[in-house]
Amino acid sequence: MLCLLMLPACGYQPLHGANTPAAQQLSLVQVNNIPNRLGQQLRNSLIDRFYIDGRPVSPEYTLDVALNPSVIKLGIAVDDSATRAELNVLATYTLRNAQGAAVLSGTTTSVSNFNILRSQYATLIGEQDAYDRSVAQLSEDITRRLSLFFNRDPVTASAS
Repeated sequence: MLCLLMLPACGYQPLHGANTPAAQQLSLVQVNNIPNRLGQQLRNSLIDRFYIDGRPVSPEYTLDVALNPSVIKLGIAVDDSATRAELNVLATYTLRNAQGAAVLSGTTTSVSNFNILRSQYATLIGEQDAYDRSVAQLSEDITRRLSLFFNRDPVTASAS
């Protein structure tokens, strides 16, 4: 109990809680369309994370994301068929201010695995689950990186 009482005194503060500078700035980011189904899923996940009270009326930032997924077959069986696959999704993102200048850019990668089974349906479900896990990982990582950017110096971040 004593540790919980001393926790606020150590300078700990949430990264993107309801009343942090990051939460206020994230709600001003317009997430642009991302091509393909995977891009739609990532965009929806980012929108769910960014907007507390609905989409911004006059966004101060725009976020562009490009995705590059690839599937690598692993675990080769005796008959030369693959039994396992690795899904790599590379996301390149750019945060631009209202003037269109890039204020933050970077890349993040998600790696998920799935089994290749005799049943095509089971393999399809496993692959879709790997894509869903990748979207969740990418969304969390992009949100974390933008939150760190906005929490560094919110005045400088909004002036950029």
